[in-house]
Amino acid sequence: MPSVERERDLQGFHATIKGLADTILSRSHVTIIGHVDADGISGASIASIALRRAGIPCDVRFVKKLDENEINIINSRVSDTFWLVDLGSGSSSKFTNKAVCISDHHLPEKDLKADSGRGQRSIFSFEERHANPHFYGIDGSTEISGAGVVYLSAKEMNNGNTDLATLAIVGAVGDLQDSAECRLCGLNRQVLDDAIHRDVMTVAKDIRIFGRETRPLSKMLQFSTDPILPGLTNDAVACSRYLMELGIPLTDGEKWRCWIDLTKVEKAQVASALCNHLLDSGSGNWACKRLIGEVYLLKSERIGTELHDAKEFSTLLNACGRYGEGMVGLSICAGDRGDKLEIGLRLQRNHRGNLADAVSLVKDLGVERGRFIQHFHGRDEILDSIVGIVAGMVLGSGEVPSDVPIVAFAYSEDDKVKVSARATRELVQRGIDLAVAVKAASEKVGGTGGGHNIAAGATISIGKEQEFLAEMERLIERQMFGELTA
Repeated sequence: MPSVERERDLQGFHATIKGLADTILSRSHVTIIGHVDADGISGASIASIALRRAGIPCDVRFVKKLDENEINIINSRVSDTFWLVDLGSGSSSKFTNKAVCISDHHLPEKDLKADSGRGQRSIFSFEERHANPHFYGIDGSTEISGAGVVYLSAKEMNNGNTDLATLAIVGAVGDLQDSAECRLCGLNRQVLDDAIHRDVMTVAKDIRIFGRETRPLSKMLQFSTDPILPGLTNDAVACSRYLMELGIPLTDGEKWRCWIDLTKVEKAQVASALCNHLLDSGSGNWACKRLIGEVYLLKSERIGTELHDAKEFSTLLNACGRYGEGMVGLSICAGDRGDKLEIGLRLQRNHRGNLADAVSLVKDLGVERGRFIQHFHGRDEILDSIVGIVAGMVLGSGEVPSDVPIVAFAYSEDDKVKVSARATRELVQRGIDLAVAVKAASEKVGGTGGGHNIAAGATISIGKEQEFLAEMERLIERQMFGELTA
């Protein structure tokens, strides 16, 4: 159950968005601080482009988290304006610098109080500078991403910025906001409408499996986790055999065929066969419905590249951010199709290799099952920047149970432990809210944390893992049996 519940108030939310935009436009220089994932990089890119167009100088940097050191730096530079993108709401009470602006969509601190019925908290006249949909009864995990919140402010700055809607969609898809309904919903839909109206994006109904444009067809099926394809996922030989039995050529001359290379008849044949395969394997109608949905295509990008499909674009940005190259991602968002794109593609190739190695390591280590959660510890063998992605891949692999959330640990560079928790949509529908549970469990052991109902993260001290797990077991049990986590 979210810790901040309000009546839905779109008018109030847009009023705050406008207030933040007006505040930013009044400043002579802005420092943008973005999160290192695709949503944060997309949002920071939107912010920097909008400021450049407005003639306002800005600096950009990316952080994994807002730790005590980062907060102290911000508070010490009282004459500077900071625009926090895709982070900040979980630490907003710690800011004493009155020139802090926040565009976030993560669950805010639960002790925030409403003022005058508006649903927005009041602290040193902060209300016009803290835009978060949760304050207005809008679900930030499904209805709008961090990049989307930034985009709405950019649009308020100048309606000509609606061409940046494509980046907001990339951020939303990177944040898996299309996962719940296999399409974007809520305020994301309004952002999408802007992109379509500007003729910079198209929407198609197609197969949702990742890699439609760039992965060989058999590889696309092999690595499918949403939905899991029983007997095919994680089995390269079985995937190739399956397609050949359907009479689908895997190559065209020396070139491996991707999904986009198939004819309409071939696509329909494969999609129909996969639906029957899912039903025959007992996966049910739910899995079939997840097979087909909306895909979002950037019209200015070349078909068959990592930038044409929003899902693949977001993965490229994730690869940049997870390895400390958020500025490379920013340059790609700003239009660099030369050296920076080459660097990004190289990072992505390395990223895929690291993920494969990490998932293999988890298989060797094993996932330990508790009553209401399961967990593994990557220690210093899995990068803290990718352990959350690995956790999601393991949970979606079909090789571990999906009836309880998974918690993953990895040592971080600051001699702490990075915690990442992942759930499924079915678990969320049953009442699981990882944002609440992870935040409460991390604070119980002296750490910090937060996120979304389906995915959350924390930082705790080394040696506190078992205590954290015990608290998570207690909290998840209460959530699964319908009790509020106060």
